[in-house]
Amino acid sequence: MIRSESSARAMAEPALSESGLYARIVEDLRDRALTTQELAGLVGVQPRQVTNWASGQSLPKGARRDRLLEVDYIVKLLREVYTCEGAEIWLHGRKRSLNGERPIDLMRDGRFQTVVHAVERLRTGAM
Repeated sequence: MIRSESSARAMAEPALSESGLYARIVEDLRDRALTTQELAGLVGVQPRQVTNWASGQSLPKGARRDRLLEVDYIVKLLREVYTCEGAEIWLHGRKRSLNGERPIDLMRDGRFQTVVHAVERLRTGAM
């Protein structure tokens, strides 16, 4: 019997939910740099949805998932340079390299690539 792509995908989702990967991502972000409210604002959901992801009650999908993974990537890059507190301060402070804007505001506006470039310059010592 040949399984359809959609049934294979449906079978994969429970395994992902059971693995708790998204829950771990949310918890790591909340432990390292962001509040639930800030993370919700960056991803474009209500804080309750972030709590549901953290508890494994639901999974992020589509654009929300993509934004969550962008935030996770940026915070992980920052953690290569700074402590948790340093990463939090960097995200919330104004940066000359970003024309005086705060990285968290750029991310909220969906300008993740601009922030990634700034972090990459920081990591290579170009700032």
